[in-house]
Amino acid sequence: MVDEFTANLYQHGIVIDRQSVEREMRDRIAQIADRLRVDPQTVLREHACDSWGRQMSAGVVDQIQSERLLDVAAANMRMS
Repeated sequence: MVDEFTANLYQHGIVIDRQSVEREMRDRIAQIADRLRVDPQTVLREHACDSWGRQMSAGVVDQIQSERLLDVAAANMRMS
């Protein structure tokens, strides 16, 4: 899931720290497990589909594009 997430972001020119992604996913899965009153393994086994990492990264890319964060980052790089 983490590999899928980071690879999809990389395809869009976004490089992200893998350990940060692992921590964030672990925290989110734990929160879902708490809400469902199951353990994190049950969330992964019964509620996460194979393309969950790709779907999450697509949401991140959409958010970045809609907030024009990529344009801002690119402009800042050109100014450096």
